[in-house]
Amino acid sequence: MAQSSGCRGDEVVPDRYNPVLMFENDAHSVRYSTIRPSLAQKSAEALVRLLGSGKPTLWIDVGCGPGTSTKKFIGHADKIIGVDVSESQIKVAKETIIHPSVSFVRGSCEKLPAEDGTVDIITAVQAAHYFDMAVFSKEAKRVLKPGGILAVIRIDSPGVCTSPKFRDILQEFDKYICQFADSKSYRFWQSGYKGLPLPFTEQHRLVFRESYKRTFDDIINLFTTYSHFENFRKEKELSVDEARAVFVNRFEELGIGEEDKKEVFSFDVDTLILASRK
Repeated sequence: MAQSSGCRGDEVVPDRYNPVLMFENDAHSVRYSTIRPSLAQKSAEALVRLLGSGKPTLWIDVGCGPGTSTKKFIGHADKIIGVDVSESQIKVAKETIIHPSVSFVRGSCEKLPAEDGTVDIITAVQAAHYFDMAVFSKEAKRVLKPGGILAVIRIDSPGVCTSPKFRDILQEFDKYICQFADSKSYRFWQSGYKGLPLPFTEQHRLVFRESYKRTFDDIINLFTTYSHFENFRKEKELSVDEARAVFVNRFEELGIGEEDKKEVFSFDVDTLILASRK
C-alpha cells in the first residue's frame, strides 16, 4: 500500500542518478543486506503452488542485490541462482548466504544464466522498475519452461505506519527525499507497477501483508539503504554519517521529538506479486 509520492510530475531526473551505480558500494551493500525488509514469508510457497508441477528444479532471482529475498527461496527449489549487475551486491551475497542449492553471479536481466526452456520460476524483487521490460520479457520467454512462472514482486517499504502522526511525517519526508530519486523508475515503483507489461496471457495478482515493529533509528537506517540516499549524499558531497544526520534533522523539523525517537512503531508491509505463466 504505497504512500503518496512527491515526485516532480512527469519530469525525468537526469542520468546522474544511475541506478546501477547507486548500489556499487560495499558499505551500502552491507547496510542493504541487514536492514531492508524481505518479501513476505508466504511468497515462495505461493509461487510453487502456482507453478503446480512440484518442486522447481531451477529458480532464478533477477536483481537479487545481496540476496535479501533470494534466501527466502531456499528449500523451495533444487537450484537457485541470484543475478545482479552490482559486483558489490553479489560479493556480499556470496559472503553472507552460503547454501549448496544457491549460487550468485554477476549479470543482468537482459542475459540470464540458463539454457533455453530450463527455468521453472523467475523472480524480480524490488528491481523491475530499473529494467527494460521488453528485453527482460523476451529473455524470460527464452529460458522459462512451458508453464514456467515469471513473477515481478514489489515490497511496500517502509510500509504504512499505524501511528497517524508518524505516518503523516513520513509522507512529508517522502516528498523531500523524492527529489533525489530517478523519478521515472520511482514513479513506476510507487504506482505499484501499474501497467506492467507482463509477457504471457495467464496472469495472477497476489498480496501478502506482514507487520513489523520499527524504532525511529530503524527507519533512518532503512532510508540509508535507498538509492535516494546515495543520490542525496553524493550530490551534497556528504559522508554516510553526515547525510544521515541531515535526515534526522529533517525529521525533527517535521515534528519528531525526543520522546518519539524512543517509541516503537508498527508498520503494515505489503508484498505484491504480479505473476505470469508461459
